[in-house]
Amino acid sequence: MGLKLGWLLIIATLITCSICVVKEVDLLMPGAVSTKPDELVCHSIQLNSSYHQYITEYIPKASRMIAHHMMIYGCSNPATLAPMWQCGGKEREELDVCGQVPKGKGQMGKRIVYAWANDAPSKKMPEGVGLRVGGDTDIQYMVLQLHYKKQFPEGHYDHSGVTLRITDEKQPNQMGFYILGNWGFIPPQQPAFHLESACPYNENRTIYPFGYRTHAHNLGRITSGYRIRDGEWTEIGRMSPQQPEMFYDVTHPGMDIRNGDVLAGRCMMSSMNRTENTNIGATNKDEMCNFYFMYYTDAEENLDDGYCFRDAQTFHWTDFYAEEDIPADASSYDRVNLVRPMMEPDYQKREYKP
Repeated sequence: MGLKLGWLLIIATLITCSICVVKEVDLLMPGAVSTKPDELVCHSIQLNSSYHQYITEYIPKASRMIAHHMMIYGCSNPATLAPMWQCGGKEREELDVCGQVPKGKGQMGKRIVYAWANDAPSKKMPEGVGLRVGGDTDIQYMVLQLHYKKQFPEGHYDHSGVTLRITDEKQPNQMGFYILGNWGFIPPQQPAFHLESACPYNENRTIYPFGYRTHAHNLGRITSGYRIRDGEWTEIGRMSPQQPEMFYDVTHPGMDIRNGDVLAGRCMMSSMNRTENTNIGATNKDEMCNFYFMYYTDAEENLDDGYCFRDAQTFHWTDFYAEEDIPADASSYDRVNLVRPMMEPDYQKREYKP
């Protein structure tokens, strides 16, 4: 009887392993051409709509010498089924990244699922965590968007992108994203201009941040994110966006975010080399203020991205919170591991105050 049970366990294990193979799927440009500086080019692949799959790792295959950054969007439909297209910019002839949401496929239709810049390394999810795609989710296509730095010389074709590790095995926890940021502009000749955001977290599910990423263009110096609970500020992460734009481990592993908490973000910008306002926008001459964090949750329902964006000119932390409660190091390089030297040699030493 024991021998028979042993064989049954072996057979069950083999069956399970055969079903739960981790696949590597390439999402790479099929020979893209950048025809001008700041060209935005997209390419898509279709996922299996018959069942859920889970992305467990992103492996970038790109260089900061060619790409300013790249994004991967989960779409219900791509903007076009063409192999490549100009996408997501401000030019009239450009298409969007994603197309219209088909009936019965949710409301979002467009979700950021990965972001890369500055030669950031691979990102592997914690054990038992995956981004749910395919099946009945809003993510039926993965769209790669490359923001190229310069116009390519004649005869140059690009194959940058990301390799996805995907499993069919249901993961105990889903991965989700929350994004804090701003709209508006940065005035010129400001050594330390703060763009701030804060929003209540009103979801019934508890989430557990495990990775964060900061993003800005040329003016960003330090970006930080916080959970506020009962007046106490707990740092999710803090980094210079001029460092490799990878998803770093959160400052306090194991922290949670619950209904009733507040999520807050700050970007500190230096615009001393600008003589005019710098708008928040998509091109390299514009700016962006983004604090992303990855989280996991055991929620069964499909997840949507969370957003908190505020007006840079009218929203300020001090309008809602006592200055003495706001972390003094929110714009400090203290405990920030500077892999690359900053533009000015004394950045590491300065304490910035608006």
